[in-house]
Amino acid sequence: MRVALVLNPSKGGWERVLEGVTSAASAAGWPDPAVHLTTREETGRAQAADAVAGGAELVVAGGGDGTVRSVAHGLAGTGVELGIVPIGTANLLAHNLDLPRTVEAAVEVALTGTPRPVDLGIAHVDDDASDLPFVVLAGMGHDAATVAATRPGLKERIGWPAYIAPAAVSALRRPVPVTIRHDDGDPEHARVWSVLAANCTRVRAGVHIAPGGLVDDGLFDVLEVVVKRPGQWLGVAAKGVFRLPRDVAGLTTRATRELEVVSEEPLHVQLDGDVVGPARRLHVRCEEHALLVRTG
Repeated sequence: MRVALVLNPSKGGWERVLEGVTSAASAAGWPDPAVHLTTREETGRAQAADAVAGGAELVVAGGGDGTVRSVAHGLAGTGVELGIVPIGTANLLAHNLDLPRTVEAAVEVALTGTPRPVDLGIAHVDDDASDLPFVVLAGMGHDAATVAATRPGLKERIGWPAYIAPAAVSALRRPVPVTIRHDDGDPEHARVWSVLAANCTRVRAGVHIAPGGLVDDGLFDVLEVVVKRPGQWLGVAAKGVFRLPRDVAGLTTRATRELEVVSEEPLHVQLDGDVVGPARRLHVRCEEHALLVRTG
């Protein structure tokens, strides 16, 4: 097995990933893995493409959701398998795939696990033709503003609880007018707090933002958050915590392969927790089974 590593050296623990994969490859009688380090400018897509060009059959990504997203973009449609060793803050794709949390156990699954087809989201912002990938969630509106307001240093220190204070402030913001179009349907006018296209169902703290959502069904679960009164957040929270299948006041969900959101005013956009924009237009499409990810 020809293995390549794409590692984010800004994340603590990347040396353990390197040591673990190298030792396991040696024990299996495989060639030494090719090692590619990400940079601020090249966050994983180019390194993954280089690994494929070099003949890699398996690319192991060691980093957080941003690194995994970029590596997934470089591997999409190639048939080269992706192993994930999560060493980031949220690690949401790994969480949704029930991958181990320890480096040692995650390395074992990455090298010996069963490949599972996983969908990839592709986003376009405003009129930019560049493909922007995401594997977990794309959002436009006040959810992305919450991410933008979260201090990176605090997030690195304490993880997802760093979002709580900004989320409390954002929750009080008023809905904004947007136009939403699902697949080839007619544009629909709405006032929303946020619109999210979810490729995965689970976030942290046991919350399921799209109960029943799947990573391999070729569809996004599109959440239109239309909270008009603070009290409606209780129903939205209950739906996520108790995995209620039906819509509640303030939140509607619809399965969609392609989505366009156009806003009258520029809004923040987030892709797997990384902020893009502000922008007036977000277009996303689901690439079914674009990836093969090794799972336990």
